[in-house]
Amino acid sequence: MSNDDDYFLKQMKGVSPIKKTNKVEKRKPKSKNNKNNKSNQNRTSRTNPPKPTTAIKKHEYKLENINIKKSIKKRSINIDKKIDFHGKSLLDSEELFSNTIINCYNKGLRCLLFVTGKGLLKTKEIHENEKPKLYHGVIRSALINWVGSKKFSRYILGFEAASVEHGGDGAFYVYLRKKKN
Repeated sequence: MSNDDDYFLKQMKGVSPIKKTNKVEKRKPKSKNNKNNKSNQNRTSRTNPPKPTTAIKKHEYKLENINIKKSIKKRSINIDKKIDFHGKSLLDSEELFSNTIINCYNKGLRCLLFVTGKGLLKTKEIHENEKPKLYHGVIRSALINWVGSKKFSRYILGFEAASVEHGGDGAFYVYLRKKKN
């Protein structure tokens, strides 16, 4: 034996193996026998009765995460209408947005392109050393809030910034839900 082996054996003197006490139990696979499943369901329903609901909630709509850009590129979705907000005030834009969403929903149009513009480049306040900054426009910011509001949630399925050929950061795709007859 070498010095390394002696040293190891001296250090390990009195050490015993660790006992495993935390064993994991295997779950039993669900049986295909319906009688056993029904009897188990009856037992649980007797011991834990369902909680009564006090009020029935109306439909809550959430924006879906749809890849609209990809669908338009593959041509599985076509842009049905293009709306341009350039030169419009915020109030006019909001009214136009509201009317367009409701009218297109009722007509069965699904994909809308809203062109808001990127905003203004503040050049007067820029010094020689500073880089110019882009401040996103008021209508662009407001459109994001309008799309996410509860007022339009029953009409809008999802929205996404437009691809470069349709306006990039200054435009948005809005995808409407199907009208239920």
